[in-house]
Amino acid sequence: MFLAACTVLESVLAGIICKQTLHHQIVLALVGALYAVLFLSALEIKRLKEEWLFEKLGDYRRLVVFYCTGGVLAILFLFLPEFVRPMALLSMVVSTVVSPIFGMVSGMFHCTVYILCGSQDMYALLCMMLLLLCGCFAPSFLEKREHFRWGMAYLFLFALATVLIFSCLASGRLNRDLVIYALCNGILTASAAAWLYRICLTRPKEPREHAMKRVLSDKFGLVKEIERFSRADYEHARKVSAISENCARVVDADPYIAAAGGFYYRLGRMEGEPSVENGVALARINYLPKEIIEILKEYNGEKKLPSTVESAIVHIVDSVVAKFDVLDKSALSSSWNQDFIVYQILNENSSAGLYDKSGLGMNMYLKIRDYLVEEAKLL
Repeated sequence: MFLAACTVLESVLAGIICKQTLHHQIVLALVGALYAVLFLSALEIKRLKEEWLFEKLGDYRRLVVFYCTGGVLAILFLFLPEFVRPMALLSMVVSTVVSPIFGMVSGMFHCTVYILCGSQDMYALLCMMLLLLCGCFAPSFLEKREHFRWGMAYLFLFALATVLIFSCLASGRLNRDLVIYALCNGILTASAAAWLYRICLTRPKEPREHAMKRVLSDKFGLVKEIERFSRADYEHARKVSAISENCARVVDADPYIAAAGGFYYRLGRMEGEPSVENGVALARINYLPKEIIEILKEYNGEKKLPSTVESAIVHIVDSVVAKFDVLDKSALSSSWNQDFIVYQILNENSSAGLYDKSGLGMNMYLKIRDYLVEEAKLL
């Protein structure tokens, strides 16, 4: 809602600054509303379908900051001559935090506002569009440190050449002022890209350990929901999480992914059938890391077999803990019975080929089995 409000507000402010009539200001507000619907609908569809976008954004806060920064810059650029405006920056901002296609959509919106506010020269329009396209793909050139200087040179020269060509076509001649405009645009574009690179592309990502601990914290919203839904399911999840983490350490797998995957393994039970699809949907809505979502897709081997060692570990531990939870205490009175149950569960799962695609080697399998036999005394 805040993104939509900022989009409409930018349109209206641009109309006021450019002294448009009330009729034109209403049109600008409607255009802003249309672009907001288009942008946010596409973003939500993409987020639900592709985990890379979901993982990259985490949530909408980061997008809001950069999107609104682009809107503020677009308003400020109204006070600059048309061919001095570093239009590449307006699409570069959103392209950096989402993807080039969304940078293009936001850039087209800013360009539309400029056109409706009086920038109706064909050459100015073509210049803006080329610079916007340049900004969409700029983050790809700047992501790698070794390519940074070449990327900066590319941005500067592209902006310089684009402005020189179209400003010359617009005026019919090439003079000192046009060269200054082109140089200013190139310098502003390259400088802004360097600033964006430093605050965004070089920003360290949240370590996996911190991300997993965050979603396992008792303060995390989904953890509270699971506990409210069923105390038994919550205790089962905590048990599977702790044992999965230890098993992962035994075989040098990722203990944090195993712990988080183990806790949310039965997430789909909160919504009922189809449990796999519902579990994945809940995980996405609550911004769980991509690795957990992959494990949930492989829940119980129903839709997909475990594809990683961590996923295989979670499946093994969940099977064992679930069996121990339903057995009568008298059946578990002796360590022989406990050992037999662990051996039986693991042999059945292994014989069914559930772990064939997980990369779980025989040595890992035996280490996990021996650990669970020892852990059975605590279960």
